[in-house]
Amino acid sequence: MRPTTPRLTMTCQLIAAAALTSGAMAVAPSQTRQIMPIEAVSILEVDGPDYDALWEEDARRDSKDQPWRFAVPHKVDVTPFTSGTWSIKADGRMLWQLRIVADQALHINLGFDQWTLPSSAQMWMTSFDGTHERGPWDAQDNAEHGELWSPFVWGDDLVLEIEVDANQWQLVEDNVHLAFVNVGYRGFAPRDMPPRRGSSESCNVDVECPLGDPWWDEIPSVGVYTLSGYLTCTGAMINNTAQDERNLFLTAQHCGINTGNDQTMVVYWNHQNSTCRTGGSSGGNGNGNFNQYSSGATYRTSINATDCCLVEMNNDPNSSWGVTYSGWSRTTNPTQGVGIHHPETAEKRISSVQNIYTTSGQGVQYWGINWDEGRTAPGSSGSPLYDANYRIIGQLYGGWSYCTNDDDDVYGRSISYSWNSLKTYLDPTNSNAQYIDTFNPNNPSENGACCLSGGQCLVGSPEACDLASGTFQGAGSVCGNVDCDDTPPATGACCVGDSCAGGVTSAQCSAAGGTFQGDNSDCSNVNCGGDPPSDVELKSVIAAQDMVAGVANDWTVDIYAVLPENWRVDAVAGTNSQPKTVTCSTSFYQDSYGGPTSADINPAFYDLIPSLRYDSRVTIGALDSSGDPFGDNALQQIGINWSTFEGGGDLSVDNGTWFILPTDAQGDTREFTAGDCSVQHGVLIARLTPVGHNATVTFDGLVQGRDAAGATWQGTATSTATWSSTQDCNMNGVPDSCDIANGTSQDSNNDGVPDDCGCPGDYDGSGNVNVDDLLTVIAGFGGQYNVEDLLIVLAEFGNDC
Repeated sequence: MRPTTPRLTMTCQLIAAAALTSGAMAVAPSQTRQIMPIEAVSILEVDGPDYDALWEEDARRDSKDQPWRFAVPHKVDVTPFTSGTWSIKADGRMLWQLRIVADQALHINLGFDQWTLPSSAQMWMTSFDGTHERGPWDAQDNAEHGELWSPFVWGDDLVLEIEVDANQWQLVEDNVHLAFVNVGYRGFAPRDMPPRRGSSESCNVDVECPLGDPWWDEIPSVGVYTLSGYLTCTGAMINNTAQDERNLFLTAQHCGINTGNDQTMVVYWNHQNSTCRTGGSSGGNGNGNFNQYSSGATYRTSINATDCCLVEMNNDPNSSWGVTYSGWSRTTNPTQGVGIHHPETAEKRISSVQNIYTTSGQGVQYWGINWDEGRTAPGSSGSPLYDANYRIIGQLYGGWSYCTNDDDDVYGRSISYSWNSLKTYLDPTNSNAQYIDTFNPNNPSENGACCLSGGQCLVGSPEACDLASGTFQGAGSVCGNVDCDDTPPATGACCVGDSCAGGVTSAQCSAAGGTFQGDNSDCSNVNCGGDPPSDVELKSVIAAQDMVAGVANDWTVDIYAVLPENWRVDAVAGTNSQPKTVTCSTSFYQDSYGGPTSADINPAFYDLIPSLRYDSRVTIGALDSSGDPFGDNALQQIGINWSTFEGGGDLSVDNGTWFILPTDAQGDTREFTAGDCSVQHGVLIARLTPVGHNATVTFDGLVQGRDAAGATWQGTATSTATWSSTQDCNMNGVPDSCDIANGTSQDSNNDGVPDDCGCPGDYDGSGNVNVDDLLTVIAGFGGQYNVEDLLIVLAEFGNDC
């Protein structure tokens, strides 16, 4: 508890401050708020930038495609109780002020890990010379997470101020804590301030140039953002099939957003030059401003395979800013479009695509891009890639392009390749749409919803709808508000309280105040929160086969605990009454660089040791130590002897568990595709790789978690898995046959191979099968490729795709 005696000292300071009403004053942040000489305000000094050391560090960071750093964070411990100066205004209101100085900084931004203002309070951040002010913030800006991360203020000296009614000043002292002062040394700087504001190189193109003219519905959706006060990337607002202006924002996973820092995001909109600059001037400082910004976001999902991250902004952008929502396409054969991005926080640029192809070095889950006009730069990471139809098909992962070369960049194929993870957010109407156009709420047109055969709904003009033999639903209509399905709706189980009703539609269930358990679900297989389940169903999904170097006929199986949506798993245990066993009739593959749990598997070594992906391990939700697909892995274990299991043998536990805390997101159910191609909800509890196609794997144990209402449940789980041949050419964890059956991938030639896999044997993505593919397989033989890949190349040799 904070001691009370300093309150007396503070009171003395207040009285003294109130008496300071005359005398010479320095330049003040606000003449209307200032009531004492600025020299009397307490100063917090933090180290200014060491530019030489920072440039050297940044050269190493940029070479590794890490998020672009523009500031140095300094951890501080500041509250209006322990620091700063309080004074009393003539009207009786209280004013708290603190000067923050970082010598030679270009700009400063602040991170409050505790920030809740009372109803009468307002806060400002102002440069010492009074030329640049942010605020006011007030109680309407209070967030549930209780944090505030500010935009930057130019200069190396700022004044932080909070004004409040006298009867609420202690609420400010108790509920405001400044944790970080982030000292800027590049990017975001005023146009006349060296060393640089943010450079795009001289060959890049302002969005105001003719190249950008056809893209003015999409350009306002792209924003540059900061994370944790010192990192920056680019991203874009993205539309969904409900077209409800949900603030979904697409960027790159490697930019580092997760559930622990999503609230630190600050997105700047419409930062672009007002004219089209040509020649060398296009790479210099422009006249874009940073006055339009949104603070705070909520992490939704990320996909490691395509370097994709989706967040939802906590607040709507001001309608006067004209922010739009870019369309997207699941196409696997796109035509050339553009990239729109913020290189090094510079004004928005646009680059045109010369050639697009499926990469060989990065895998089929990435697009390779060669540019015509323009390039990208560090800080452009996460920016959207559009096809020629003005729809996003991916986001920037990294690359090697500069104005001085003609090298390529790499974009994650997030929309097509990671659709299973994104469709919950991008297709809330379950339309199975293959694409959707940009939604511009600020420029109403005659566009509306169009119902096509099979129940599909898209948005377009009446003419486009007519050409597609659809039924136009009226100007301004959106897919979320029309019903295009002329087939009877699917039915399933509905939980109303502890009771279950079967054979009802989702709409009927919602009208009754219930929770729909999914199409074709049955009351015999769901639990509505009454008696906890005595048995937990396990589903086995074959994730890979014959992928371990030096091991013959191996296969990898992921084991899921199947649960109702919004339930979770907290622990998998073995007790005296219910021992836990994981057995294999042959032996388990155990990589020497791995470990027995997902927390022991470091994905940074996957490229160096490909077999590590298939190391046998147990888990809850997360696949490896990165937390994939949750962004964090908090798995713990106690009371388990792993030695036999790590030697390839069975695991037997009668007094031990692996577990997470009930607050860890990785225990929540997620959608997965089972071996029968049905889409289920469940939690991954093990990835196991047995040796030999004749192996049988069994799993027995006690599973504990919580239902949708937060009540604890516990049940036994038993499973037996055997091998069955499966192909997963696009490596998304779903058998090719299920991708095709569920519409995730197309199979236009009906050969059983998804179109997004290209043609058999074309391992370098060149469009034909030749000696280069043979060399690619030989170079990766025993790791990424095996003898079957070699035989495919020989069988298809000379074929064009």
